[in-house]
Amino acid sequence: MSKRKGPQAGSKQAFGSYLFPHAMTRAKQREVREVLRAYRRAARGLLAYHLRRFYETGHLDRRLDPTKAPLTTPLSDRYLWVCSQQVVDILSGYLGVLEERVRALILGSTLPEEQKGRLLRLNARGLWQQRDVKTVKVGGQEMPVLPEDLRLLRHLFRRARKENRLPRLGRIAMHLDGKVARLEARKDWVPKRKNRGWRARRGEGVALFPLWLHLSSLVPRQPIAVPLEGNPYAEGVPGAWRNFFQIGEEGGRVYVRRVKALEGRPYTPRTERLALDVGLSPLMATDRGDLLGRGFLRLLQAYDAEIQAIARKAQREGRRLREVQEYREAVARLRAFLKNEVNRLLNRLVALHAPRVLVVERLDLRAPGLSRRMNRLLSNFGRRYFKEKLERLEVLYGIQVVEVNPAYTSQTCSSCGYVDPGNRQDTQAFRCLACGREINAQVNAARNLLGRSSSPDGWRYTPKRQILQALLRECLERPKGGWSAARGPWGSNPYRVYLPPGLQTPPPGNKRG
Repeated sequence: MSKRKGPQAGSKQAFGSYLFPHAMTRAKQREVREVLRAYRRAARGLLAYHLRRFYETGHLDRRLDPTKAPLTTPLSDRYLWVCSQQVVDILSGYLGVLEERVRALILGSTLPEEQKGRLLRLNARGLWQQRDVKTVKVGGQEMPVLPEDLRLLRHLFRRARKENRLPRLGRIAMHLDGKVARLEARKDWVPKRKNRGWRARRGEGVALFPLWLHLSSLVPRQPIAVPLEGNPYAEGVPGAWRNFFQIGEEGGRVYVRRVKALEGRPYTPRTERLALDVGLSPLMATDRGDLLGRGFLRLLQAYDAEIQAIARKAQREGRRLREVQEYREAVARLRAFLKNEVNRLLNRLVALHAPRVLVVERLDLRAPGLSRRMNRLLSNFGRRYFKEKLERLEVLYGIQVVEVNPAYTSQTCSSCGYVDPGNRQDTQAFRCLACGREINAQVNAARNLLGRSSSPDGWRYTPKRQILQALLRECLERPKGGWSAARGPWGSNPYRVYLPPGLQTPPPGNKRG
C-alpha cells in the first residue's frame, strides 16, 4: 500500500491543546478566577440571547453584537465578543446533536419513503424553525416544500430538544484569542538554578520563565501577567502554534493551555477494516482477537470506591459536592485516567494494525457493578474522549471511522448467525447454543460489528425491533446442514415471538427445537 501523509487537501484541521505549567501567585489566581466567574455568567446570558435570535430567524449568527445583549457584566466588549463566539460554537455542536437525533427519528419511523426523503433534506438544511420556506434547491432544481412537512419537522425537533438538554455553561473554560490574551516569549530566558535556596534579585525573576501570558483583567489597562513554564513534549509535536488559549479551573487550581494546529502524519494502512468493541473488562476488543485494557474495570472500581466515600462524607457533613475540594480533585484524576487510557489504547491499535477503516459502535460506557455517579461520569467523559480521539485519528492519519448500531451483537453468533440471549454466558464468555462455538464475548461482538459495517448505514438508524426481526429472518433463511443455526434450540428461543405469526413456526425440514 502507498504511504500517505495524514488528511487530504480540503479536509478538517486537527488541533491539540497542551498544558503549560504556570507560577501564578495566589493573588493572580484570584484575579483570574474573578474573570472566569464573570465569563461564565456572561456565557449563560449570551446563550439565552443567541437562542432567542435562533428561534426568531431560524439560524445562528456569529456576527450578532453581544454588547447589545440584555445582561450586566464587568467584562469588556472584547471579552464579550470572544465569549459570544465560544457560545455560538457550543450551540452549533448542540444543534448538530439535534440534527442527528431528528435524522434517526425520521429513518426509524413508519412514514412513506418519499416523505422521509423530503424530511431528511429539510433536516440537513437546518430548517427546523422555518415557517415560510416555499422551495429548497436539490440537485440544481427548486423543489417545493410542503407545510405539513415543516410542521412535522418542528415536532421532531421539539422532541429531540426534550431528549437532549441544553449545554450547561457554568463550568466551561475560557477560549481566548488575541483580543484579550497576548503571549510574550522571553529571549533572555535562562533555566532555573539548581540550588533550591537561591532567590532571584529584583527584576531577575522575569528571566526564569520562557513565556509570559498577558491576560486582560476586569480592570481596564491592568492586565494579569501569567508566568508560564515550557512544555517540551508539546514543542516537539509537529504543527504551528495558534494565538489561542484555554484557561479554566480543575481540581481547585487554575490551568493554562496553548492550542496548536497539528500536521498530518505519514501513514501506511496495512489493514483494510478493523472492528472495535468497547466494554469495561477489557476496555477494547477487536475482531482480530486483541484484548486491550484488561485491568480497566478494576481501576475504575477503585476510583468509584474513593469517590463514593468522599460523597458519603460530604453528605454527612451537609456539604454540596461541588464545594468539596477533595471530590473535585478525585474527579479530575478520574478524567485524566480515562483520557489517558482511551488515547493510549487507540494509539496502540493503530500501531498494531494500521487500519484504513475503523468500525466502532455507538458507545454506552456503563456497568451494573458501578455506582450511578460513576456510570454518569463514564457516560459523560468516556464518550467525549473516545469521540475526540477518533476525530483526531481521522484528521491526522486519514483513517475512516464507520459507526454501526451494536444492537444484539453481543447475543449473535459471529460464526453461524444464531441470535439468542442464552448465547452470552457472562461478560467474558460466549457459547453459541446452535453451533457450539466458544469465543470471547467482546471479540464475537467485534466480528458482528465488522459484518454489520457492510450495510449502507450500519443499521445506525434502524430500530432495535427491526434489527432483531432481520436477524431472526436470516436464521430462518439459512440452509440446513453444516454449522448453521438450523441446529439451534429454536423452540426455546424467547425472541421467536417477535416474528410475524406465520414465521414463528420453522418451515418443514429445519431442525429447530
